[in-house]
Amino acid sequence: MLILRSTVAIVAAALFTSFGSIAVARPFERATDPAPQYRIDTTKLPGLDAELVALPQWSGNLPVGGSDTLFFWYTQAKDPMSNNLIFWHNGGPGCSSLEGLFEENGPYRSNDGGRTWTMNPDSWHNNGHVVFIDQPFGTGFSKSSTTVPDEDFIGDTMVQFYLNFFNAFPEMKTKNIYITGESYAGRYIPYMAKHVLDYNAKNPAITINLKSIAIGNAYIDTSVNNDVVTYLPYLQKHPWLYGNSQSWFTSAQSIVAQMKTTSGCTTAQSDPTISNACKKLYSKFTSTQPSPVNYPLPINCTYGNSPLYYDPYNIAETSCEQTKIDLSMAQASWEYFLNLPAVQAQIHISGSQTYASCVSVNSGIYRSDPSIVPKYFLGSLIDRGLNVTLYAGLLDAVVPYSLIEAAMDSLLRP
Repeated sequence: MLILRSTVAIVAAALFTSFGSIAVARPFERATDPAPQYRIDTTKLPGLDAELVALPQWSGNLPVGGSDTLFFWYTQAKDPMSNNLIFWHNGGPGCSSLEGLFEENGPYRSNDGGRTWTMNPDSWHNNGHVVFIDQPFGTGFSKSSTTVPDEDFIGDTMVQFYLNFFNAFPEMKTKNIYITGESYAGRYIPYMAKHVLDYNAKNPAITINLKSIAIGNAYIDTSVNNDVVTYLPYLQKHPWLYGNSQSWFTSAQSIVAQMKTTSGCTTAQSDPTISNACKKLYSKFTSTQPSPVNYPLPINCTYGNSPLYYDPYNIAETSCEQTKIDLSMAQASWEYFLNLPAVQAQIHISGSQTYASCVSVNSGIYRSDPSIVPKYFLGSLIDRGLNVTLYAGLLDAVVPYSLIEAAMDSLLRP
């Protein structure tokens, strides 16, 4: 999910500014750098403007047990004395959180394919210290031979990451901590929070000061996510997405009505427990839908430059060709930058590595993930005093707001 800048700014303001005003940025105030082994010499990163060069940043692979490491990129808050510490996770699964750093809510922006970079005025570092983390293992620059079996493993690993991060940056231990992310991070983050709360209960003398979790267009419930039953209300509000074909929509409504009363049809199409009867209904639905509804197609422009094609992350953009250009250039910009030897040297990458935004990772994902979906314990996290924020970009058709609403309805039902 590529978060729109307006959404980023609004969410950041709502989440963080209420916990303390943002002062005018001051020069770097530490007498000594607590983690010089991770400090980035921004003067040696090519193409940065003066604001980015002046922004203190750290990065590297942090040990989390044995030879396993997770890569992080930490940007200091605009106010160096800010009491907010924000951990950011992209989804996928298997998509690098450096996508957030360079294209979503981080301080970097490029308009020329990654040759030059300017400050993003809506960067979340305006509201706190932000740490972008590549996880699970195998994502981005995080390298390991360890297989990730489930979300509990990820939760345990992240607790170890937080503790080791505080060892490297001890002044961060007492900050207000926010674990944030988007899309498939809706599966990761509740488990991270659960394991942090469990750790705190067992270690009251050295707790992790978790205040809140926040997830944008969250994938938290497989029974509604990717489900045409919950997509239909979204399509109804945006009829041009299916070519304004009333006959198709009427047919779709009929199929969805059958799904609601068919045994074994309460889960998503990707769920392995789906009944054969429901599979037939899904097949009937997808065989009749206009091809633009199948959101990967607009990115690939498989069927040419039809006016029906749209950017699934921003449905206001309806030009197929422009969508293809915008998405490919954005991704190419940070991949180009992060694969430069000069950049990898400064961000403490050992040897020469090939960076890719999204990869297949050694984890149980989608159909094979044995972990229970977060909706079944999200309420218990709230009962334990955790603040939970779910927000949605109204123009995102990948995990649209109708799916978030359906997940919440399911969560709140007794």
